[in-house]
Amino acid sequence: MKYKLGIDVGGTFTDFLLVDENGDHNIFKSLTTPKNPFGGVNAGLNKIAEFTGKTNGDFLSSLELIVHGTTITTNATLTRNGVKTAFITTKGFRDILNMRRGLRSRQYDSRYEPPPEFIKRRDIFTVTERVDCKGNILESINEEEMREIIERIKKNGDYKAIGVSTLFSYVNPENEKKIGKMLRKAFPDVYVSLSHEILPQVRFYERNSTIALNAYVGPILSEYLDRAEGGLQKDGFEGLLLIMQSNGGVMSPEMSSRFAVNTLLSGPAGGPVAGQFVSGIHGLNNIITVDMGGTSFDVCLIKDGQPAITTEGDIGGYRIALPTLYIETIGAGGGSIASVDSAGLLQVGPQSAGASPGPACYGLGGTEPTVTDADLILGYLSPDYFHGGDLMLDKNAAVKATDEKVAQRLGITVNEAANGIYQMINSNMAMGVKLVSVSKGHNPMDFAWWLPAELGRSTRRPSPRKWIFHLSSFLGGRQSFAHPAC
Repeated sequence: MKYKLGIDVGGTFTDFLLVDENGDHNIFKSLTTPKNPFGGVNAGLNKIAEFTGKTNGDFLSSLELIVHGTTITTNATLTRNGVKTAFITTKGFRDILNMRRGLRSRQYDSRYEPPPEFIKRRDIFTVTERVDCKGNILESINEEEMREIIERIKKNGDYKAIGVSTLFSYVNPENEKKIGKMLRKAFPDVYVSLSHEILPQVRFYERNSTIALNAYVGPILSEYLDRAEGGLQKDGFEGLLLIMQSNGGVMSPEMSSRFAVNTLLSGPAGGPVAGQFVSGIHGLNNIITVDMGGTSFDVCLIKDGQPAITTEGDIGGYRIALPTLYIETIGAGGGSIASVDSAGLLQVGPQSAGASPGPACYGLGGTEPTVTDADLILGYLSPDYFHGGDLMLDKNAAVKATDEKVAQRLGITVNEAANGIYQMINSNMAMGVKLVSVSKGHNPMDFAWWLPAELGRSTRRPSPRKWIFHLSSFLGGRQSFAHPAC
């Protein structure tokens, strides 16, 4: 028996969709291991091998295809844990990257602070060169300046990546190629990212931001993929490994390492792809997909059978100009933390308890009340059968956390506090749906919905507008358990 496998490493759970050669499928989950992302993958692979009745090696050798979605680069960017990166651009344009073209997420907030710089000004270098808008070289690279920059980078000694983006390199990359050649000769072990190779298009800030992000997370993704691919091959995998992209497509590990920025928003991309596939089978062209994981709630509108595409992706306040699926993501997942702010108001998210320590009811050391804790208190979740029965939930821990952190501070009962968390998460998710529909001029009543029930399970069909599905794993899409807050 041959198999295909979809894997998605999320913030809380790592999800698997196993499809055999007859088209039958099974879904598996394992807890994500943030300190060792491939650890959760290995745990899931062992579980699947046991399910198929094979040894781990025999199971891996029977896999024809693995499609892998990962949040490695996304998490590194959002937590500012990328590698130390140098950036080189045209002389006179040193501050373009961190000025961000004046973009503000809150345009009329006089107290708004821009996001933290992921590449400090001291790590940005400029070199004399100039190409005009027609591609004419007005000034060739000043090689003496480049040698000085290389020496300054060598003196620092701990740069793991270098991004290069010069003015009008998308029209004529000759000067940028010379810079790249000098850098790769001087730093054979450093990750070098050139704008004409990654994003040869107009708009200087967007190009700079995209290349800088590619360099910032590229070494992390390359290391992870090398370890993952090597481990799989060592254990017997001889099939094809593909990595999910943020535009809904896939690419090889080699291309993923080079175009790491293409995976920055790839985590939620599997959901719309799955929605497009399943709705197409049933003749539905207009749908709204929602994907609730442990950390976030992702919404995408698909009209006329095609998900919306944008070239203005944003992560951590910085632009990505590559094509991405237009997905609205809000911090509303099963692990979203409930708290009471300084004004005495209940807040839910965007902070998440993640997989470690996770919600209080997991019994893994978490002390913060979450949406999952509230659902357990309200009776929507069974304490004896969660995560396929592999994880027993501790209701007493959920009650204690909710009482101490919410109920007592608001002067209400634990059940009232849990219901407040439940109602607020529902309201937050409804707002996410409005952002992709009403805010864009679409009437949600004209779209089918995709919510709880397994992929492929037969469902009554009263009318397309009332059709209800489940957002399920397919080629890397996340499988969110039947969560009542949906």
